[in-house]
Amino acid sequence: MEIIEWILPMFAVGAAAGFVAGLAGIGGGMLLVPALYFIYQSMHLAHQSVMHLAIGTSLCVMIATSIAAVTSHHRQGDIVWPIFWKVLPGLVVGVIAGALLAYFLPSRTLALIFGVILVVVSVTMLTGLATSSTRKDLPSRGVMAAAGAVIGFKSGLLGVGGGALSVPFLTWCGLPVAKISGTSSTFTFPVAVAGTVSFILSGVLSEVTVSWATGYVYWPAVVTVATGTVLLAPLGTKVSHHVPPQAMRIGFGIFLMLLGIRMVTV
Repeated sequence: MEIIEWILPMFAVGAAAGFVAGLAGIGGGMLLVPALYFIYQSMHLAHQSVMHLAIGTSLCVMIATSIAAVTSHHRQGDIVWPIFWKVLPGLVVGVIAGALLAYFLPSRTLALIFGVILVVVSVTMLTGLATSSTRKDLPSRGVMAAAGAVIGFKSGLLGVGGGALSVPFLTWCGLPVAKISGTSSTFTFPVAVAGTVSFILSGVLSEVTVSWATGYVYWPAVVTVATGTVLLAPLGTKVSHHVPPQAMRIGFGIFLMLLGIRMVTV
C-alpha cells in the first residue's frame, strides 16, 4: 500500500503513546514498539527485520519526546543533574551493547523478548510492586554507572525508555517522588540518540532496503508518530490528575499483559 494510507494509523499510534506516557507515567515505547511492529507487518516492510525497524523508529521518536520532557522538568527544578552525569557513561555503553545484541537476533526472537518484558512489567503494575529506600547518601559512581549500563542495555535492545528500571533505581537511591520522574527523563535522551545511531548503522550493515528508511529507522513513521506523541502527551498529563492512581495502574497493567501475550503468541 501507499505510505499515505498509513499516515493516519501512525499518527494515532503516536498520539496514543504520548497520551499513555503522560497519563500513566510509563514510557510510550511500551506501546509504540508493538504497535509499529504490527503496522510494519501489515505494510509488508522487510519481513525479516520488522522488529528491528520498530525498535529503531521508536528510539528515533524518543529523541524529540525526551527533549520536550527534559525541558519541562528542568524548568520545574525536578532534575538531579549530578546523578545524570554519573549514570551517563553506563547508559551509552549499555544502549550500544543492547543494539549490538539486537543486530544478531532474529526479528521474531526480539518480538518474543519484548512480549515477555511487557508481561513482567504488567505483573509489576498489577501487584503494586515497588522499591523503597531510606538511603541518605547517593550510591558510588561505579554503582551509578553499572545501573546506567543495565538501563541502557534494555533500552538499546528493545527500543523503550528506561523508566521500568530507572524509576525503581532512583527510588532506591532515596530521591523524593518529585525528583524521580524528572531525573529519569534525562536518561532517555542519550539512550535515544545512541540507540538511533546504532540502529541506523546496523541496518546499513545489514543492507536493509526499505524505501524512506535509513538503516532501521523508517522516517515517515518518525515524523507522524513524533507529532502525535508531542501533541497528546500534555493532555495525558492533565487527565492523570483526575484518574485514581490505582485504577489507572490496574487498567494499564491488564492492557500491557494482553499486548505482551499477543506479541508472544502471534
